[in-house]
Amino acid sequence: MSLRDEVKELARSQGAQLVGMAGVEVYTDYLAQVGERLRETGAGPQDYMVSDGASFFALLSDARNALPGAKTIIMLGVYAYDKIAATRNTRGDLRGKTARIYSYYPVVRQISRQIVALLQSRGHRAIQGQHVPLKFLADRTGLGVYGKNGIFLAERYGSYIALRDVITDVELVPDVYERPASPCEDCDRCLRACPTGALYAPYKVNPKLCINPITRRMAFIEPETRSNMWNWVCGCDICQEVCPANRDLVAREIDPRACFDSQHHSSHKHLDGLERSPDLIELLGESYPEILRRNAAIALANIGKGRQEALMALKLHVDTAPAQLQGYFRWAVNVLEDKKNQA
Repeated sequence: MSLRDEVKELARSQGAQLVGMAGVEVYTDYLAQVGERLRETGAGPQDYMVSDGASFFALLSDARNALPGAKTIIMLGVYAYDKIAATRNTRGDLRGKTARIYSYYPVVRQISRQIVALLQSRGHRAIQGQHVPLKFLADRTGLGVYGKNGIFLAERYGSYIALRDVITDVELVPDVYERPASPCEDCDRCLRACPTGALYAPYKVNPKLCINPITRRMAFIEPETRSNMWNWVCGCDICQEVCPANRDLVAREIDPRACFDSQHHSSHKHLDGLERSPDLIELLGESYPEILRRNAAIALANIGKGRQEALMALKLHVDTAPAQLQGYFRWAVNVLEDKKNQA
């Protein structure tokens, strides 16, 4: 068996549904697309949650920046729509929501580490992580296509896919493929469903308006934006929930490796130890990070059910909350009291 086939067999045996290989090159078209988004939206590095946007995107455009002498990029994807994600009633029992694929990042990372170990055991250099534009490369390697919401779509798995790369200095034969047909041509449901207008054109996302990064940074959130955040406490899947490509997905069994792991994943920074649909009233407590407490207050204001319970919990914490949280807590109290008076 060739090393290429060994890599693919190992990845699939460990739970990767998608495996693709590409040669290393400079992705100038990726940089051009990013530059266009920056000009159109006026977004800066902070909106992408990086310290230096120009150098960050330039580094991603060439895998050799991460591993000099790299010749092959191995793309791995794990299906993340499991039975917890499919059944949790987060609008009826005061639960918050996190992006579904987040909990499967540790799964694909552990598979990637095994691929690295295999390559290193054969005398090759290899690293795993997020050293290339993952959705862009998954599209380029034929594993699926970009959706109009700027999220990667694959046949059978929709957009709920956790991606990871392995970069190595061994030259493996790239995959040859025919580009899959896009399911998005006559559909714009994601654009119409985005409550903040972050999807400002097909295939274009404004990170300044996207709920996903908004929930993950401590910058001030305008009241009109808060009202559109629903009950998301970290990430957002609204554009995926309305996507026809996700309509008939079969929920997978829960992978025991699925979890939140902030040590290895920046998107999990405040999620260690939480359920994937955490209790919002509990999140108001002082033991949780301020960003989660803020998001929980906003979510409670937006949920239609359990108003009295939510109102009592917010009032309990409003006066003892740190100064930068008090405004959000009082806003949430006012929203719920207005709803109560209108009922």
